[in-house]
Amino acid sequence: MTTPSKSALPPRPRRSWLPTFGIGQVRDPLLQLVQRQKEHGDIVCFPTHHGPTWLLSHPDHAQYVLADKASNFLSMVGDGPDPLLGRGLFANKGDFWLRQRRMVQPSFHRPRLARMVEGMARDSERFAERWAPHAATSAPLELLGQMRGLVISLLGNSIFSEDVHANRASLREGMDHLATVFHGPGESLLDAVKRRFGLDGARTKRFFGAIEQLNTDMYRLIAERRESPGGKDDILTMLLEARDTQGVAMTDTELRDELVSLLIGGYESTAVVLTWMMYEVARRPEVEQRARGELATVLGGRPLTAEGLQSLHYTRALVEEALRFHPPAWNFMRRALNTDEIGGYTLAPDTKVLISPYILHRHPGFWTDPEQFLPERFLPDQREGRHRFAYLPFGAGQRQCVGNAYTVMLLTIAIATLLQRFQWRLVPAHPVVAMAATTRRPRHGVLATLHSAPQAA
Repeated sequence: MTTPSKSALPPRPRRSWLPTFGIGQVRDPLLQLVQRQKEHGDIVCFPTHHGPTWLLSHPDHAQYVLADKASNFLSMVGDGPDPLLGRGLFANKGDFWLRQRRMVQPSFHRPRLARMVEGMARDSERFAERWAPHAATSAPLELLGQMRGLVISLLGNSIFSEDVHANRASLREGMDHLATVFHGPGESLLDAVKRRFGLDGARTKRFFGAIEQLNTDMYRLIAERRESPGGKDDILTMLLEARDTQGVAMTDTELRDELVSLLIGGYESTAVVLTWMMYEVARRPEVEQRARGELATVLGGRPLTAEGLQSLHYTRALVEEALRFHPPAWNFMRRALNTDEIGGYTLAPDTKVLISPYILHRHPGFWTDPEQFLPERFLPDQREGRHRFAYLPFGAGQRQCVGNAYTVMLLTIAIATLLQRFQWRLVPAHPVVAMAATTRRPRHGVLATLHSAPQAA
């Protein structure tokens, strides 16, 4: 194999940009990336509306960009406040980002997460009770919408000690609309052109109206807590009590931005993973039976505790395989600050680099049978020795998702609760087609009928 010279450029498609990539990136951007990697290998350069972009598909490349040389590869967040996320962690960078990260991080330390387990288990059981009447009917449920309701309830109780899905109708409706805008059906080429030239006024007006209502709800929740702390042990309390290195607390605006970031960051992506996991369980009776058997053995019908959660090895492996097979965040983009070298190729300043967890999670050099859904690959005795950057459902390095352990815990509790109570069967005629927008989600949702779980033998 010939080593490229430092002056050489990576392989690149020879076809013109507009008909091949411009339209394709609107219709199915992830498919474009998968095809480029298969055609040209682990480093390929192609033009996008961001400018020259390198797709890096080897775990060594991901480690270099996201960790080893992260200071030279800047996040693609803007310089000013984001209309929705403000200056929260997902939309911020630099010294202020680091200050906020250090203040938010303790809310997700493992001892604190352990104290959340029983509350999240109770909330999941309440959702299961609301679901129970559907098991007596043959009417199909759309699982993604249902999982959004479950996830926002769990998030609300963890953050606010309140089921905001049930108790705050305006907040629920605003979150649903914002999720539709950010994560809904992919826009057509006409929609993209209209958005580019500011011709989608009605949609924009409704979007900013939803943000205004969300702000009203957030500031009301913050004010209520400041007036009546009530000794609550939740994330809002932690953020109110947090102090930076100078002993300064967050302002209401900073609190609002972090709360919205936590909700937006956790809401849709977590519901999407949970939906895909239920889809895979329904398609694979052997996975369902093994998970249900573990739940019966470990819990025996008892309420889920932090100790019991630690013993659910296969159920957690099911969650981790769902995150591998269906990563909701299917790409990360960075911008090179200075000249660099990757894989023997010279990277010019301002070049964009793109890393796709979806592609990394299917790299045949690091995964056996990567196109098969196999939870056992994440059991404790089978996970050792894997390249740490071959599995990036939550990113890596400094900007790794602050709530990664919390999300895995939530998903494990949710699927454990639902499996103990129900079976779900896919509606055969309903198409399940993946769509890569802000998250990778089922374009038409997932339809399933609900049934009572079989009794353990």
